[in-house]
Amino acid sequence: MKIHSKYLFIFKIVAIVILSLATVWLFLHKLYFSSLLLIILLAVLSFSLYNDRRKLINRMERMISGIRNEDFTFHYPKKNTDDELNRLSNQMNEALQVFRNQAYHSYKEEAEADAWQKLISVLTHEIMNSIAPIISLSETLSKEAEKSNQSEEELQNMRQGMQIIHRRSAGLLSFVENYRKLTRIPQPLMQPIPVSNLLKSMQLLVEADQIHFTYTCYPEQLLIQADRNMVEQILINLLRNAKEATENHPNPNIKIDAKQVGSEVHITVADNGTGISPEAINKVFIPFYSTKSKVSGIGLSLCRQMMILHKGHISVSSDDQGTRLTLFFQV
Repeated sequence: MKIHSKYLFIFKIVAIVILSLATVWLFLHKLYFSSLLLIILLAVLSFSLYNDRRKLINRMERMISGIRNEDFTFHYPKKNTDDELNRLSNQMNEALQVFRNQAYHSYKEEAEADAWQKLISVLTHEIMNSIAPIISLSETLSKEAEKSNQSEEELQNMRQGMQIIHRRSAGLLSFVENYRKLTRIPQPLMQPIPVSNLLKSMQLLVEADQIHFTYTCYPEQLLIQADRNMVEQILINLLRNAKEATENHPNPNIKIDAKQVGSEVHITVADNGTGISPEAINKVFIPFYSTKSKVSGIGLSLCRQMMILHKGHISVSSDDQGTRLTLFFQV
């Protein structure tokens, strides 16, 4: 039966006291060899006490280091014992778990608040830009309509005003429709998808858009659990972006690399285009943000939302050699 650490600690202290007294008695009676043996035994017990203390300090240091370095995965192994050291380890695990939960909720709330602030800012900007000229023109046209005997020039101004109202109203309607797309993504229908077969069919799918790419897949039988329609939609968005980025390149090159890395499958769409500026790269996943004109700016936002629904994520990196967007799927 294993002795509890508390009783073992008391036993060692008592043993050290008794052995110390015995060593002194033997030394006074000139039994030097026996005294030496007891001194060695005292040293062993003292080192054992020091080692126990060192273990406890090391555990505390690892916990503090984990918190300091934001390593929320650290935990102490559980043992089926009821001694004080194990209970202390369990209490440390519980404290770490509370800290992880609080940090996660704090981060999640901060991220959500930041996302909503950005979205509200964009919504306000777009809606105000559309509403302001509509209100102004409608007031002007109302006043002009009250006049009689209007000249041809005044009629032409009214026609132009009506055209602007129609155009801005259509733009606002399109904006609202795009916003609805972001909020109405269905839950994915998960099924095993052979990645090599998926990429081969993608080559035929985007051929009509004059998009050409090469791909590699390792291993050849690589599978992902995903909604095929959603994954195809994500890849089409990324390939279209890659085609636009390489339009002015003398030798455009788009490639997809799929491979398994640990417990994840990484699918990277890379191009040798102009790249994304450092100022824009942190904003590419913000809804309605775009560096291009005449685009909705929701393509990458939709991709990100669909990857979140797949319990995965998407990352982007870019330099003067081109841009790489990687999809991360859990195996």
